[in-house]
Amino acid sequence: MKRNKPFKIKRYRRSFSGAGDRKNLLRRIGFWCAVLAVVFGLGWLIAKPGLDLASSLWYGYKNKLTTSSSSEISSTPSTPSSQSAADSGSGAGEEQQETDFSSWASVALSSVDTPEKASALAGQLAGQGVTHAVLTLKDDRGYLYYSSAVPMAANAISSTTVDAAAIADAFRQAGITPVAGLCAFKDSLAPYADRSAAVKYLNQDILWLDTSAELGGKPWLNPNAASAQQYIADLIAEVRDLGFETVLIQNLQFPEGNGLDLAGYGDLTVSRQELLAQIGQRYQSIEGVEVWFEFPAAAILGQSVESYGASPAGFGLQRVIARMDATSTTNETGEATTTDPASDSATLTALLDPLRAGGVQQTGLRLVGMSAEGLTAAADTAEQLGFDAFFSAS
Repeated sequence: MKRNKPFKIKRYRRSFSGAGDRKNLLRRIGFWCAVLAVVFGLGWLIAKPGLDLASSLWYGYKNKLTTSSSSEISSTPSTPSSQSAADSGSGAGEEQQETDFSSWASVALSSVDTPEKASALAGQLAGQGVTHAVLTLKDDRGYLYYSSAVPMAANAISSTTVDAAAIADAFRQAGITPVAGLCAFKDSLAPYADRSAAVKYLNQDILWLDTSAELGGKPWLNPNAASAQQYIADLIAEVRDLGFETVLIQNLQFPEGNGLDLAGYGDLTVSRQELLAQIGQRYQSIEGVEVWFEFPAAAILGQSVESYGASPAGFGLQRVIARMDATSTTNETGEATTTDPASDSATLTALLDPLRAGGVQQTGLRLVGMSAEGLTAAADTAEQLGFDAFFSAS
């Protein structure tokens, strides 16, 4: 009988051993890691340009929409109200005149000492809505900052002068009214040029000083002296001829300081307020120039009138600017603090009322040393109450 041969079972160590399984697993992990790395790499290379392209298409589409809507707005016909406002002969034109509110700004000499700087500043101020630029051409020490031909000014011309005519022209070209600032009788230089124009010590031929010589006392021009009055009138006419058709007069007053009982003004035939009123009315009557006068708010309110005789609101002047100053105090730690002047509606109304009662035709408000936030709020209040000008200056 034939015997069957037993089957021989082959064993494959690589197929059934644990070591083989581990090697295969590692191969698979490595393979998929390589695949993922390639996918992420391709994604990075493709995604960024794709996103950039998508963003470009989106913003381009958005800009087209914006441009289209802007074009539609600009091409919309003017409303009847805007057309009537543009018509100078319509009732809306009268409303525009009623709400006309001028914005004044002080200009430093150093910012306009060349024609290029003057033109640049004029354009800048025009862009800010400024309508009147005030340039101080005679300060309260008596210095003049332009080449004056008035004889009494010969020794008062500063070593630093500007081309006033060129500055006035630059501002006019920008649509801004140039204003010449002139301090009147507070002047410590002209009294030495013409002693007849000076306040005298007990009416003797000795210059009166507003404090002792040791403390730096200064002489003043005498409001009751014809030569002093004429000096200011000549300067007004001179700056007018240089192109400043608007002038701001400050210090139309009698002296302030110490020893006022020793100050002599010659023969006063009228009261102080009557004399100052006559002088102011004379100056505002000079042909070809619009003259404004600036007075402290306390004087207008009748609270501090020694240098004026009475409230300047009753001087019969046409254009008056009321000045209010911030107050500086020192706290317990020695730090200086500044308090804005009150500019609420009640305070400004109390200031405006005596000016209107005195017949002032145009009124202005100047707040000195005030914070930017306070200036903005005060300007809005002044405009609402009916002030004609707001002078923001240091």
